[in-house]
Amino acid sequence: MTANIKNKFVKNIVEWAIAIVIALLVFLVLDNFVVKSARVEGSSMQPTFFHGDRVLVNRFVYLIGEPQIGDVIAFPYAADPSNHYIKRIIGMPGDVMDFADGFIYRNGVRLDDEFSYMQISPGTVIFPLIVESDAFFVLGDNRRISEDSRFVGVGNVPRADIIGRVNFRWLPLNNFGFVE
Repeated sequence: MTANIKNKFVKNIVEWAIAIVIALLVFLVLDNFVVKSARVEGSSMQPTFFHGDRVLVNRFVYLIGEPQIGDVIAFPYAADPSNHYIKRIIGMPGDVMDFADGFIYRNGVRLDDEFSYMQISPGTVIFPLIVESDAFFVLGDNRRISEDSRFVGVGNVPRADIIGRVNFRWLPLNNFGFVE
C-alpha cells in the first residue's frame, strides 16, 4: 500500500512540474511575441494615458503590418532600456519635420491633430530634419512637457527599437479598455 501512495505522490509532482513548465512556456511566448505589459511613467501622454496606468503593448501587430501616423508605440528608454517610453508617431520615414512659431510641421504642413493646439519648445534637435528611412518621429500627447523626438536623447525612433503598439489600458479598472 505504501508503494501505491508513493507512486501517486510522484505522479502528482510530475503533473505539477509539467503544468508549471507549460505555463512558463505560454507566458514566454506571449510576452516575447504577442503582448507585453507596461506601466506609464510621468504625464507626457496625458490626456490619453496618466502616470501609473498599466497598458498592454501589442507586439504582434507590427509582425504583420507597419507603424502608422497616430499609433502610440512603446520603445526602450535610452538611459535605461529596461524602462519604456510611450509616445505617438507623427512622422514617417522620409518625412521632413520642421519647427516654427511653437508648432511642428510635417512636409511643410502644420501638424493638425487633437494635441497640436499648444505651442511647444523646439527641444534640442536641429530643425528641419528628415526622418531616417528606418525610423519614426514621435511626440508625447502632452507636448509641453514630453521628452520625445525633439530632444537629442530620444531622437528618431528606429523601427527595430519599437516594441509594439499601445492601445489597451487594463489599470485603473475605471478606464479599462481600448484607447486610440
